[in-house]
Amino acid sequence: MSVKAEIKVVLVLIALVGAGTIVCAQTPKSAQEKPGQQDRPRKPEPDSGVIAIETSEVLLPVTVRDSAGQFVTDLKAEDFTIFEDGTQQPITSFALKRMPVHVVLLIDTSSSVTRELEDFKEAAWRFISRLDADDKVCLIRFDDVVELVQDWTVSRNALKRALNRLQTGMFTKFNEALYLAAHEQLGKVKGRKAIIVLTDGIDSNRGSVSQERAFRTLVEEEAPVYVVSKTRIQGRADREELAYYQKSPSLNQLRIDGLKLALAQLETSERQLTRIAEETGGRIFLPESFDNLDDAYQQVADELRSQYVIFYTPTNSTRDGSYRAVRVKVKQPGYHATTRFGYYQK
Repeated sequence: MSVKAEIKVVLVLIALVGAGTIVCAQTPKSAQEKPGQQDRPRKPEPDSGVIAIETSEVLLPVTVRDSAGQFVTDLKAEDFTIFEDGTQQPITSFALKRMPVHVVLLIDTSSSVTRELEDFKEAAWRFISRLDADDKVCLIRFDDVVELVQDWTVSRNALKRALNRLQTGMFTKFNEALYLAAHEQLGKVKGRKAIIVLTDGIDSNRGSVSQERAFRTLVEEEAPVYVVSKTRIQGRADREELAYYQKSPSLNQLRIDGLKLALAQLETSERQLTRIAEETGGRIFLPESFDNLDDAYQQVADELRSQYVIFYTPTNSTRDGSYRAVRVKVKQPGYHATTRFGYYQK
């Protein structure tokens, strides 16, 4: 890059910071840089209601459902058993839902959602409105770039304005968006946290972060991911188009091949999104139409309000950076507990 080009980049960055808009990642280099002090969430005040966590403690957000899939919210600490690498762990603290949560709202604004962007904004706004007043939210969009549109705030008006500013781009830097959401936004957060992402999960391979690196960072930062997936919606549209073109295959073979490839990509993406959600302790939602988006977001909000928060101090006190597998059991028959599959000891 020439000197004039470097000066131009610096001036643009200064202007962005001065305007209060932070661009998280536009070049491969940015995905490896640590965020500046201005990007980091402030430490909570003593009276903020955020529970302080000792570094040796492990926090587990746990969701319990009965055999009908309904949330169970009347259990006590003695109803749970925690295992780490197969060894039972002593529970040191226990609470239900009242611990505030930091939520990263991650929205795909690539060209594939141009026609539905307004619907996405409305569904996201209704989700924000259902959160508790002291839950902090930040908003990140991703397409050709990954941009922090709104940093941590409890102001619903600020979030509404941020949603209204969303516009679409071209490509999809999905892996980079997950990495930056976990590493830069949630990496310094203590307590409950979650990422809510609306996407088809297909990365354009134009970023600097691989799928596995993004996934590992989510696990390292203990960030549950709730995925509202567009794979079923897009798949139905592609299958309808494929059936139309197959009526005259000799004239439309190129388009037919493209649609078959797209459907295969969607299937692969759905499997990967399911893995991300389940192993981080989140959940995947697969609406069949855009009319079902609001219901998916409603279920996420309900789950965040219905979670138990369990702390335990590992009996294995060695801090070697190893992966520890975690399992939660509920004593009552017919009840099923979900949490993340494990964590990396820091």
